[in-house]
Amino acid sequence: MKIETITYKGVGELNEDSLILNDDISLYGVADGVSSLVPFKSDDNLTGGYIASNEVKKYFEHVHHSTHLSQDLFMINQNIREKMEAYGIDMVKKEKLWGTAVAMVKISERGVEFIQTGDCMILVVYQDDHVRPLTHLQTEHLENKALNRWIELVQNGVNAREDLMNEVKDILISNRMKSNTPEGYGVLNGEESAIDYTEYGEINKVGLKHLILMTDGLFLPLESVPANENYWDYVAQRILQKGLKKYANELMELEESDPECLKYPRFKKSDDKAGLVITFKY
Repeated sequence: MKIETITYKGVGELNEDSLILNDDISLYGVADGVSSLVPFKSDDNLTGGYIASNEVKKYFEHVHHSTHLSQDLFMINQNIREKMEAYGIDMVKKEKLWGTAVAMVKISERGVEFIQTGDCMILVVYQDDHVRPLTHLQTEHLENKALNRWIELVQNGVNAREDLMNEVKDILISNRMKSNTPEGYGVLNGEESAIDYTEYGEINKVGLKHLILMTDGLFLPLESVPANENYWDYVAQRILQKGLKKYANELMELEESDPECLKYPRFKKSDDKAGLVITFKY
């Protein structure tokens, strides 16, 4: 088994994405920290998103035995809650909560156990190059509303990212209020309902060639994918053909070419990035 990894900081002060690697018990994953809408810094000058994603990393990289990934995420969610409570954060006010999206796999002789929440993705690639998304973008239906408004504003002549963000801010705040509800999306943010919005399962290893795990900072802009191509097929094959590092560097070049996010609608010029590719050898 071969593992390739990358992580890069986006435009933020800290890289709020984390890579999780535990070779001892074959646990691997990515976490995408989500900072609160109300500005927060810890005593160590860390953002909430950084603390939350690194809570996932710390837990999984130090655990010696994992019986069930759902129970692991339950414990991590409790740890995140306790950290927020220690800082006096009102857990009833969603705008003050910070948390993390997660995608994890546990590899055994007979199969692959996985768990996900938020907008991290897991893709499976088989020996015949068939690409199978194991997970679903839980935030897509909400973000599309904001992105459609963004595109409309650009078409009407708004050409500065800051102005565009001001126009869609209310939609983004409304989206955050839907965390861990049927109308929204899952996120490990200390809410007791967070575990109800994870997606969990297990697949066998028949014909399995690659596993790709990534945070949303590694997603290609939809506008850069040929119209006749399946989105996840295209992303997976580009990653495998180029390698993670070259793929990420080319994506950052594309982002740099569109700093105001006009040609490729998105909320940040460049988001934090974390990804890993696991290749099975037979």
